[in-house]
Amino acid sequence: MIKDIVLNTTGYQLTFELKELQHSKDNLDLTIVFSLDPRLSNVVVKSIPMPILISDLQGMIDYFEEHIASLQENPDSEGYTFVTLDLQFQMQAFSGEVRSPDDGEFTLRSMVNIGKLNSEGSSVYVGGETLVTLENINSFISSIRDVIVKRTLS
Repeated sequence: MIKDIVLNTTGYQLTFELKELQHSKDNLDLTIVFSLDPRLSNVVVKSIPMPILISDLQGMIDYFEEHIASLQENPDSEGYTFVTLDLQFQMQAFSGEVRSPDDGEFTLRSMVNIGKLNSEGSSVYVGGETLVTLENINSFISSIRDVIVKRTLS
């Protein structure tokens, strides 16, 4: 196990369980756990493990940083849907407010691929949409960045 990285929102939590893949410096093994706040419901769903490219993790960092910069110019900014190469998850950032680098929030929609019923079927996604604070996004970005740096140095 490399690290569990948690993104907390006001209604759900995403835990990115990252593990090393043997014989690959460009990929990690990723399982995502989607958990609703227990005050809402006792829903916990886990994705199937899939490889994720380090470049997809960097792309997600870039996506969030670009969205935060856009919100500073226009609080009604909406981001495109960020999707990884292997469609493990989708995220879309919506309008919000940036008062300072660590003070603000925006709406985040997250969808996690939990698998297919059969090989011919389409993927089933589970997710939520609610506010996320800049403090929590910045912590998530920092943790992802640490994993990337450690992975590229090893």
